[in-house]
Amino acid sequence: MAAKQTPYPDTRAPHPEAARAARPDTTKTLYLNLLGPVEAHLGATPLNLGGAKPRTVLAALLMARGRVVADTELTALLWGDRPPATCTAQIHTYASRVRRLLGPGIDVERRRPGYLIRLPEHGVHVDLLAFQERAARGAAALAAGDARTAADTLRDALACWRGEALGGVCDPLVVAGRDRLEEERLAALERRMDADLQLGRHGELIPELIAEIASHPLREGLRAKLMTALYRAGRQADALAAYRAARATLAEELGLDPCAELQRLHQALLTGHPSLLQPRPVPTAAVPAATAPVAAPLPAPAELPPAPVRFTGRDQEVLRLSTALSDHRPRGGEPAVHVVTGMIGVGKTAVVLRTAHRVRHRYPDGQIHLDLRGSGPDPLEPADALAELLRLLGVAPDRIPAGSDDRVRAYRTRIADRRLLLVLDDAADERRLRPLLPVTEGCAALITSRCALPALDGVGRIALRPLPAADARGLFDALAGPARTAAEPRAADAVVEACAGLPLALRIAGLRAAARPLRPLATPARRLTAPHRALDELALGDLSVRESLMGGYRRLAPPGRRALRFLSALGPHPVPPQTAARALGVGPDRAEDLLDGLAEEHWTERVDLGGGPGHRLHPLVRLFAGELLAREEGGVPLPLPVRSGAGVPLSPPVRSAAGPVLPAGAAAGLLPPVRCAVGVPLPLSLGPAPVRVRAGRAN
Repeated sequence: MAAKQTPYPDTRAPHPEAARAARPDTTKTLYLNLLGPVEAHLGATPLNLGGAKPRTVLAALLMARGRVVADTELTALLWGDRPPATCTAQIHTYASRVRRLLGPGIDVERRRPGYLIRLPEHGVHVDLLAFQERAARGAAALAAGDARTAADTLRDALACWRGEALGGVCDPLVVAGRDRLEEERLAALERRMDADLQLGRHGELIPELIAEIASHPLREGLRAKLMTALYRAGRQADALAAYRAARATLAEELGLDPCAELQRLHQALLTGHPSLLQPRPVPTAAVPAATAPVAAPLPAPAELPPAPVRFTGRDQEVLRLSTALSDHRPRGGEPAVHVVTGMIGVGKTAVVLRTAHRVRHRYPDGQIHLDLRGSGPDPLEPADALAELLRLLGVAPDRIPAGSDDRVRAYRTRIADRRLLLVLDDAADERRLRPLLPVTEGCAALITSRCALPALDGVGRIALRPLPAADARGLFDALAGPARTAAEPRAADAVVEACAGLPLALRIAGLRAAARPLRPLATPARRLTAPHRALDELALGDLSVRESLMGGYRRLAPPGRRALRFLSALGPHPVPPQTAARALGVGPDRAEDLLDGLAEEHWTERVDLGGGPGHRLHPLVRLFAGELLAREEGGVPLPLPVRSGAGVPLSPPVRSAAGPVLPAGAAAGLLPPVRCAVGVPLPLSLGPAPVRVRAGRAN
């Protein structure tokens, strides 16, 4: 269905004049506007913010509400997946421009790892903050039973809007922020309509509801209000026709039936239930709403990072997850929980974020993203994660319980009876994850983890593999530029082949190529096919294949690290446990346990060798582990000649730097050390690693 522009009533007062009318000394007031074109006025004088990028920096800092916006987040909002090499310096320039234009009263502060903006208590008017404050007061009045005050206050809040929010900013910020702000506008609009229905204004609402439904055909709350307004206006047949239209649209667009509320309303329309003629009952305030001190509720959290702009090759996985989260019908109060696993750099977060943005309209009470740091050396502990979740759900820091168990109870109470989407990124293990999972229907969780998390029961699982060749080439073409890759197809193929389908590697290679338009693709192709240079080539800014792998490597136990290092010397083919046992100097059962542990954390891939399982390393993981083998063991062991059940060698013979291919009998350990391509001695012993003493500690 083609998207329609959201209608904004002409009765909304122009800005900044409407806001200035309520404030003294408006000639010295600074107006910062986000709910329409992003702009700034000092009194009646517009300030020249410049192009889209400084406007984006200003809008991102204001929307963060005092939170530090990291350089990486600003980079994504300014350039998407194609940042220039000088992005950090350019961000500094844009922040300095904003600071200079807004004057000394506004503090645009450099706070590692990014920037934040501090606003004074007086003299600055931000239309977004004014809207949110008025919308909160209107919601509180409606909850207190004062429909007239609610309608007037919410109408004032909606008057802050001057069109589609975030006009004139960079596209990634539009993608990340406009829908969130539009959701807040629609929530305020629906509350104002509820107040108007209670005041008997159903006849006036019908044209407005029809216009809003044309722009938001999947919003079932608007459909319910239209059906109610039509019925109260004496148009029962039209109300029933409105239900049929809602059912047809939901079936065509999503394959869903109307929600339970719409179905109950439909039954009431068929029977002419008397409750339809009365406003909905609301709680009565203990004191008049005008004098009761009501705390303004925070808007629903909308914490999702931007979805990846260039997304290739995971359409089936995204469709499967989106369908599961949209069509989920809980049984016995179970929430929808889905885990996406795979090796480091395979694109787990991209798949989850793409899915989360696609289904966020199904979770109107908020969407939360939390980085659990599971692949790094310092994973987030459950107590700290719960504190962050409670803060995002509106709990003041001084009201967060001290004990872990109390935090779990407070968290579960907070999300009960809400439709909330949680994105729990990079989970380390089940122990750290369990306390964070929703336990009631209506909520959903998308989890990424390098570990398979086998101890979690009743969850959906998707394991991502490296991209097929065609999808890998498509991703590289999109990042480097189709014209560029078409001009050098063989070099582009070589780059893609060297990346071995790993999205992180393809993304880095494509972005590096785009940042160096005068360098032929033959140069990165040559470097990537040189084993001693490949990982150096796969680094750009804060993206690095080697550093990403190193973060996960540090999480491995020492026996797992050693097994990974020694596997790199056994060639590119699948290795059976018996061969690994001889290489590691351990028994077959121990070798099998070590290999299975590496496979569960997606360091190796299990394959069927016919007579039993085998394990192989991704080519880039093998390069990484080979580097560590040379550094940690002081050399690279000579591979054993292994044969599969069909008699096909699984590990090719080793070639020295300047000598011929070594005979297979060299594996017996009878030949003197040789040297590999990087000049490191190759010890022939494959027994247990010697104990080393470094800085007084055994390693």
